[in-house]
Amino acid sequence: MGNFFKKYWWVLLVIIFLLILIIVWLLFINTGKKKAEVTTSQATQSAEATKSATPSSQPVEKTESDEVLLKKAVSEKTGIAIDTIVVEVSENTGKYAKGLVSAKGETVGGGYWLAVKTSGKWTIVYDGQSTPECSQVDPPGFPASMVPECFDASGNLVTRK
Repeated sequence: MGNFFKKYWWVLLVIIFLLILIIVWLLFINTGKKKAEVTTSQATQSAEATKSATPSSQPVEKTESDEVLLKKAVSEKTGIAIDTIVVEVSENTGKYAKGLVSAKGETVGGGYWLAVKTSGKWTIVYDGQSTPECSQVDPPGFPASMVPECFDASGNLVTRK
């Protein structure tokens, strides 16, 4: 065996040298791909940032969310200042909404409200702590799932369907 290494040591040296070259070559290929991927990603991000930073020639309409509009409407209806009112929207179908109202710092009190949206404007049709009157919820067409009961003109409790 020792005689084998003496005769073919240069073959082993060439094989080791080739293995080192292959490893270095593979490292360069993988590094090059990673750099290319990062460069493409950075170019895409840069293009998107430039696109979003470019001012549009079309006017931007500032629209307030339903939550903000409902808070304003409930504040106007109840007389509670906008900076102290707490309005929670529990259900909003886009046309009908209901929720709870209270004032910051109050531990008791509060109530609930019902609102209907017509022509893009929210109108509070009921606010209080009891069951609303049918005349307040039937004409706007509140779903029975949202307002299951109401009082009729005689004060009788009506289950809505």
